[in-house]
Amino acid sequence: METNDIYRIFDADGLLSTRFPGYEFREGQLDMALLITRAYEEDAIAAIEAGTGIGKSFAYLVPAILWAQEHPQERTVVATSTINLQKQLFDKDLVQLFAILGTSCPVALVVGRSNYLCQHRLEERASEAPLLAHDPLGELGSLVAWSGETDTGLRSDFPGKLRGELWQDVCSDTDLCLGYRCSFAKDCFFMKSRKKASESRLLITNHHLLFTDSRSRMIDGIGYDEEAVLPSFNRLVIDEAHNIEKNATDYFTATYSAYEMMRSLSRAVQQKRQSKSLVEEVAPYAKDQRLVDTILGTASLLGESIGYVDTYLSQMMQQVRSSSFLVNRAMKSQLADFIRLSQAVVEHAGRFESQTRTLVMESSLPEELEFRGKELAVHAKRVLAGSEALRTFIDMEGWNEDVHWFETVEHGRSVKGVDVHISPLSVAQSLREALFGKLETVICTSATLDLNDRFAYWGSRIGLPLDDFRTYLTAVHHSPFDFKSRLLLLTPHDAPLFSEKNPQEFFSYCTATIGNAILSSGGGALVLFTSYAMLTSVAKEVEPLLAASGITLLRQGDADRSHLLKRFKEDVDSVLFATDSFWEGVDAPGNALRMVIIVKLPFRLPTDPVFRARQEALDGEGKGGFFQLALPEATMKLKQGFGRLLRNTLDSGIVLILDSRVVNKQYGKWMLQALPESYHPETATEGIASKIESFLFS
Repeated sequence: METNDIYRIFDADGLLSTRFPGYEFREGQLDMALLITRAYEEDAIAAIEAGTGIGKSFAYLVPAILWAQEHPQERTVVATSTINLQKQLFDKDLVQLFAILGTSCPVALVVGRSNYLCQHRLEERASEAPLLAHDPLGELGSLVAWSGETDTGLRSDFPGKLRGELWQDVCSDTDLCLGYRCSFAKDCFFMKSRKKASESRLLITNHHLLFTDSRSRMIDGIGYDEEAVLPSFNRLVIDEAHNIEKNATDYFTATYSAYEMMRSLSRAVQQKRQSKSLVEEVAPYAKDQRLVDTILGTASLLGESIGYVDTYLSQMMQQVRSSSFLVNRAMKSQLADFIRLSQAVVEHAGRFESQTRTLVMESSLPEELEFRGKELAVHAKRVLAGSEALRTFIDMEGWNEDVHWFETVEHGRSVKGVDVHISPLSVAQSLREALFGKLETVICTSATLDLNDRFAYWGSRIGLPLDDFRTYLTAVHHSPFDFKSRLLLLTPHDAPLFSEKNPQEFFSYCTATIGNAILSSGGGALVLFTSYAMLTSVAKEVEPLLAASGITLLRQGDADRSHLLKRFKEDVDSVLFATDSFWEGVDAPGNALRMVIIVKLPFRLPTDPVFRARQEALDGEGKGGFFQLALPEATMKLKQGFGRLLRNTLDSGIVLILDSRVVNKQYGKWMLQALPESYHPETATEGIASKIESFLFS
């Protein structure tokens, strides 16, 4: 791969300019592609911020394609944080590039195994409810019909909605796979996808699967030259890399969930849909019939023990009046009852798994029931695995630096519980050892990585740079959009500060200001909150005002994300009130989005246990948790929210920040310096409406 190839494709008179209608030459895209080419050639690690409009997807896909063609023995993995981008790369960007370049290379979309339908498990499920399986209007009947039509077997390709519980009964599952003994082996959707991946030179996957693969390699001592969860690979591109720490933390968190434990236990011992339980199906073939009664007795004791722990935790969380709670060693004595109750869960789970395993091993099952025996053993094994996090949690003397915490969760609309978590205090060392230090090339890119600190904050959180001997390339390619003339930034200096003691003042201010600002813009606004409770309260007050002017208010939670965004784009005068996940990934170019309102600076709540533990650890080291963690993290998220507005060169609009700390505090001014330089006049609240109207309509 030569730099001439990159110029031939990306330069002002290159293939993209001549063969891609509407393409505009972007120097930042050319420079980014050149740097990535260098990273491939020098076996380097690269961190690249590519502002909105750079075209970073093409900038990393082209070098990956060219490298694959010249080095057919090597494989590149591209990992994204969101499914939307993953599918866009595979279904759109690569298709366009292959057409423009007049070439191709073997490429595969790789998702987790549970995303694929298992035809054998579907057949088993259908046999339990034959009437439902033959009802074309029902959920199960629709799934059966679709299974004979689909080429992929991917849940995302199913045309209707599916309950998670049904999908879990029929999805591909490693522990329940019969392998080549399965009658559907030749047509297995997962196996066909795995074969295609092994034959491809470029794999498009996601962060979760990437971390699953890297962790399995680290635990099992498997190198990247062998197949693990993913096929062997030696080059990696991580897009949306600002999410690496969050996604790696989520993946490396161990969890005890009473809900999940009871689901596995119920599948083993309870009847379902007029069928016998798995234990009952195996029981007639058992060597020792008394063992069956013993297993059912142990299951009953385990269920009771799980209930006692859940009741204790629920009462405790009500007392602390929080949805999450950070636990430390000093609390051991006050958690004595929790430890005692949890020990019973762990002990009963161990007995249940051991007894069930013995039952299956010593039973003379006929061939047609072998799968049932295997299924019983798997659910018993999962019961035991589900208790492992609890076992580790209550061994408080053996704790390391991990973060131990409780969290109130909802399972559906009516079921609440308290999960027990163990999260890594830092993922940096794990990522160094399991990922960055093992691959020849790693490219990390995002629209928000640098905070005018040469990637210091972001790199420190994930373990980069590695050392003085590994080439580490960095670059910031600013957006080609004209922010100074096309984006008006309004930051009213007289906005009252939010106060826990007197939240009403800030709430009243936001209600009035948001309503007037939206009326001034005629809608077309994305309003970003940091609290769902405040979102709901403000929306309730503002909605009648907007409705009187024919403006539709859409709320996060009223429908799924994709449906909300579709409605928001189609109704150009609608407004969307949203929280956390909508601060990024919202792409609504044109008139549909002409104003972004940021209600509060996106500082993480100090009640977040993992964040609090990390901040306290930095404070303990004398590094200052606020300036080393809280401030840069909030600034990076602010950049994400700010970046929702301008999505192409013709876009223009307003960003309104109602948190006056951004102009009245010194750290707020630092946050603003991390944003693209825009037209930013001094503003008081009374001048907001006139400035909006003048900018948009004069």
